[in-house]
Amino acid sequence: MSLNEELIQIRELTLASIKSRYRKTWAGFIWVILNPLLMFGVQSLVFKKFLKLDLPDYFLFLIGGLLPWIFLTTTIQMGTPVFVNLSQLLRSFKINPMVILSSQVLDGFLNFIASFILILLPLYLLSDRSFLSLLLIPIALVPLFLGSLGITITLSILNVFFRDLNFVMGFIFNLLFFLTPVFYPKEFVPHEYQWMINFNPINYLIDPFRSVIYQNDIGIFFIAVLKGMAVAIGFISLSFYTWRRRRNEFYRIL
Repeated sequence: MSLNEELIQIRELTLASIKSRYRKTWAGFIWVILNPLLMFGVQSLVFKKFLKLDLPDYFLFLIGGLLPWIFLTTTIQMGTPVFVNLSQLLRSFKINPMVILSSQVLDGFLNFIASFILILLPLYLLSDRSFLSLLLIPIALVPLFLGSLGITITLSILNVFFRDLNFVMGFIFNLLFFLTPVFYPKEFVPHEYQWMINFNPINYLIDPFRSVIYQNDIGIFFIAVLKGMAVAIGFISLSFYTWRRRRNEFYRIL
């Protein structure tokens, strides 16, 4: 099957998933917005009002890290068990497993963009920041999407061989949440613990998005994009390597 045909399959599967979720009900769409909105409301209350983090425009800072974090973790946790859950389909039909997984990641990405538009833009209207910086957001989304795709592909393949991996990842993400500057700036971390932030790859995927929304500095933004792309390419390369190495055993164990 050609690459063009696989891209068409990804598009059709993504559209079918969106239509099935929102057909005859608004519940799915409301939850796409309500889930990040509730998390944003609780965390902004705790860290801004209770702990009194002294940070200008803290709401923009928080949403700039929280939205991509929710997208990343939700996409990875939902995508990791896909091959196991659809094992019968993959054994019965000639379809590239990467097509199915890519359509699911793309579906989550479109949900992320919807929540971004409906939550972030009103906050921008209430601030005095220039909307011109938002024109750079499509660039910031590239490493975020590619990185999440690479991580999800790698983990979903490994989950075929290690069936408890999805549960382990839930625990790891609970730890990573506090080691990723989602609700606090990395400058608040003491110097002797900065290495924990610097060795956290999720941080580099989130940074470009936040730098557009919050920092409004072109120099900082492009440095963040370059670092994010390096990490994203690393994850994509790892996913190709994992698939090539495990491909022969994949269907036998599935």
